[in-house]
Amino acid sequence: MSERSKVAEFVSFCIEMFAKAKRLSGDKVAAVFQSCGAIDYLDSGYDVLHTQGERWLVSDLEEFLRIRGVSA
Repeated sequence: MSERSKVAEFVSFCIEMFAKAKRLSGDKVAAVFQSCGAIDYLDSGYDVLHTQGERWLVSDLEEFLRIRGVSA
């Protein structure tokens, strides 16, 4: 699997994991993440972020959204 594929799989995983944690649709979360830069954040931070656990990632993404004034 290429590095690009690994990153895309990770971003998809984060979207679905966050959606499940917040009881939202994956489409809704993907749209919010795209509009506020969270997808770019996950992409650029992949090397470190993909080593973290699910709860930490959800918390980190909540903080990311909060800083940007976005509620999901």
